[in-house]
Amino acid sequence: MLNTPSEIAKTFAISQFNEGYLPSVNRHTFEKIDSVSLYDEKFKDAFSAVDTLHVIIGLDSGLLANYIMERPLAKGSKYIFVELPEVLALLTIDIPQALQDDLCVTSSERFSALIKERENNIYIVKQKFKIHRAIAVAGNYLESYCELNAQVETALDHEYFEQSIGFNQKVFVRAQLDNLAENLIPAKILKKKFVGKSCIVLGGGPSLDNSINWIRDNADNLVVIAASRVVGKLTKVNIKADIVVSVDPQSHSFDVNKEFMQLEHDALLINSYHVAPQIMGQWRGAALYTGQRLPWNNDSDEDNIKSVGPTVTNSAIEIATEMGFKQVLLCGVDFCHSQKGVTHTQGTYGASLGPNIGVMLEWVETYSGEMAETPIQLMHAIESLQASVACQKNTTYINLSQDAAKVKGVRYQACHDIKLKPITDKQRQMLKPETYQISTQEKLKCLSDTLDALTTTQNKLLQLNVLVSEALVLNNKIEKSQKKPQAIPALADKIDKIEQSINKKFISLAHLIKFYGYYEFSHFLSTKKKEEWSQQDVVNHTRIYYQAFKAISAEISALIASAVQRVDSRINEYQSISDVTALCKQWNNDKQWGRSVLWQAKQPQQYANLATIELEQIKKTQKKFYDQFIVKEFIDDTGESIVPFIDNAFKKLQILLHNKHLLGISKIVEYTFPFIATDSEVSRLYHLALSYQLMLEENTEVALDIILKIPRNLCHEAEFKQIIKLSLKLNLLELATEYLAKIIHYSDEYLPQYAHALRLSDKPQEALNIYLDYLNKYPEDILVLLKLGIFLAEMNQIDSAKSCFQNVLNLDVKNQAAMRYLQQIGG
Repeated sequence: MLNTPSEIAKTFAISQFNEGYLPSVNRHTFEKIDSVSLYDEKFKDAFSAVDTLHVIIGLDSGLLANYIMERPLAKGSKYIFVELPEVLALLTIDIPQALQDDLCVTSSERFSALIKERENNIYIVKQKFKIHRAIAVAGNYLESYCELNAQVETALDHEYFEQSIGFNQKVFVRAQLDNLAENLIPAKILKKKFVGKSCIVLGGGPSLDNSINWIRDNADNLVVIAASRVVGKLTKVNIKADIVVSVDPQSHSFDVNKEFMQLEHDALLINSYHVAPQIMGQWRGAALYTGQRLPWNNDSDEDNIKSVGPTVTNSAIEIATEMGFKQVLLCGVDFCHSQKGVTHTQGTYGASLGPNIGVMLEWVETYSGEMAETPIQLMHAIESLQASVACQKNTTYINLSQDAAKVKGVRYQACHDIKLKPITDKQRQMLKPETYQISTQEKLKCLSDTLDALTTTQNKLLQLNVLVSEALVLNNKIEKSQKKPQAIPALADKIDKIEQSINKKFISLAHLIKFYGYYEFSHFLSTKKKEEWSQQDVVNHTRIYYQAFKAISAEISALIASAVQRVDSRINEYQSISDVTALCKQWNNDKQWGRSVLWQAKQPQQYANLATIELEQIKKTQKKFYDQFIVKEFIDDTGESIVPFIDNAFKKLQILLHNKHLLGISKIVEYTFPFIATDSEVSRLYHLALSYQLMLEENTEVALDIILKIPRNLCHEAEFKQIIKLSLKLNLLELATEYLAKIIHYSDEYLPQYAHALRLSDKPQEALNIYLDYLNKYPEDILVLLKLGIFLAEMNQIDSAKSCFQNVLNLDVKNQAAMRYLQQIGG
């Protein structure tokens, strides 16, 4: 019986260019071209990027590290090599003292901690990092490198996700200012109003389909809180949402929620302060906001229900908790894909998107004990929910789906075992939108107060800008005074006093400016060590800091001016004679054409008396609003690849095989089966994955039959390798030998196995030739020398066998096997 070779062999080879390398890692890569020429072509420009963290997966037997160390490093850049532990154990990478601060070699286990260290993390904060893959890793022929690649990418994805939150703050502040005229009533009015009762939070996960009937039958004893994207589906199955929650600030949120926006606005909307203005500005019903109405200090919102994330269901659960519900039921709150790879409940926008089998996702355990895939965003949602429910002692959280991801603090319970208490008439009244309608006078008063707050802040920004400009002038004087250093301390002291004044008089605005301008201020951070700073460095960074202050202050000032115009426009809407032309212009600028429908409902008499030209303007605006809904409801991706990102799916499959992840492999089988007749690469992926699945299930014969269904002209190394492995397991030596003859063209590492197979097939001369060819290239491979010695001894070529065993002892004087074999043949 033959054994399949290990992935990383200890054998080194010397190329014709006198470069040492591991053939099991780099195959024939450096036999035809020297490493420098190859790397110049592939990496020279990429590695030249300045002020960048270069993360390089793999060392290419050390040659790639040598290539970088022998050339000038890009200014301000760092280089981190991540390599397999078994390869690191074989290599000696001597990093010169001068480069040790800028270049390091590490394992995947250490890498996750390394990128959190400030000197490395700063590059991620500044979005200045690149991933490079060594030739061996990019080749995708070693399972262990597939796994290493996934580990590094995952670690960077997680770190970048955490850091990138700060880079997305602008959209939240913009939406917050855009929504000022609509965010009038804080959601805190509902705090603790439903103590002892039960609610159900409905998300867009696939498990929602399993409990529709129970929800409909028990709706009278529940408060139904739904994510906005599922309201359309609920309406179709005769379930009315009492509260609809929407939080996403991105403009595409309106597209996702078009079906919801078309319906009668007869539910109570609870929205985050930063919900998409296209939703907020065109909502025709009552709404309560969570979070802080103004982006600077606002004492009136201190005790408001918080706007939490990262998903709408996290917000909905927070709202339910603050409302005082004793029992918070979750349905469609899965935080993971279904066991069929489905991401959203049927009949919703997201359900039209098929499973992305090419992306390496996270795996979570479900309440059923199965494992399911989930994207990084939902992993953070799970962590956020766990932290939130851990603080609640008086609320029980129950997920109605066994297929949902387990969340600590949330238990699973079947819906038929749930006990409910009736919702009182008084509590029902609190959920009716008309309860929160405020009079025209109250709205106008609130809008007037908002104008005052905006004007006051605008004036403060002007005062702040004067101080910032002074600091920039002083900094320029310091730069010009470098030839007279005695003047610098006094100038620097004046800048310090300006900074103290900013932090004392304008602390809220300064915080907002830095929060909003997180990206711009990140450029103030430096990768250079403090002891290396020159006076010019100090000047440059001071300039960057105050220029960021000035630029962001101007940007916020422009947003406030826009908010003033919008609030003025809302006041115009309530006038007995509105300026219709100005209204239509504002609605068009904001893409909030639906406000024309709102205005018509509020001002029926004025609408009836409009002049022809004004009536045309209103009708034209309304048509733009209604035209938005005359589109396909779901994404039509028929012109795109049936299975997205198929190129990465094979890499993912190898990682799953390496980890013997049977469920993950079976999911690829399940996802690809419907498409095998439409695409040859999908068919190849399906058969390879199914063969792996059957092999792991110990169904070896069928696994071999399946893999042999792939046409030979479509087979790659992975398929050949699988056929050989299964053939050997079934003792089908002839078939294994046939495919070993094919796979040796991919790598010399298969030559000894091929020679051994020929030997067992009674083809001794062919076997001997293969052994000799291999050892001619790799004369220090002790294991193959031993095998050849045994083979020669069995063929009664005793002198040649002795020579083989003696060569082993020359390489390893204490090799017990060689000494024993020599003794056996009389050596």
